[in-house]
Amino acid sequence: MNNKIIIGAVALGVVLGGAASYLDSNKLNRHFNSSTIAYVEASNPDDSFAKMIPLRFELTLKENSGYDVYAAIPNSKVGYMTSGDYTLDSDGVFFNIQTHSPLRAEGSHYGPIEQLFLRRNAFEGHRKVAKLEDNKAALIGHKVVLLLNY
Repeated sequence: MNNKIIIGAVALGVVLGGAASYLDSNKLNRHFNSSTIAYVEASNPDDSFAKMIPLRFELTLKENSGYDVYAAIPNSKVGYMTSGDYTLDSDGVFFNIQTHSPLRAEGSHYGPIEQLFLRRNAFEGHRKVAKLEDNKAALIGHKVVLLLNY
């Protein structure tokens, strides 16, 4: 009788565990990408302007708590590659940079916006993650929100 109860409990555990693995969860997917536009506005009494800048962004989260980022401003032909480690908590994701490599193609434009974009700590720190719908999430930083597809 005990053997039947044990076998039944194990079988029930396997079925429930298998069913739970197919349900939607709040875990992050491993690869995210974003093609979006940044709106930059500056105003002062002498000079005011606004500019829309297309951005390309890819984030890969690894199983060993590492990550890789590729980000670029295609029109300016500049970008960067960053890698490091991340930790998840109840508020979102904390990114800690280990390596940062600016990328500048031949004939690239290198103005003030590009200089800010390429700085080392541009992607370091805490980000919140908000799931929006199937295969879409928002990565919310201090001064930027990226719409991510996965």
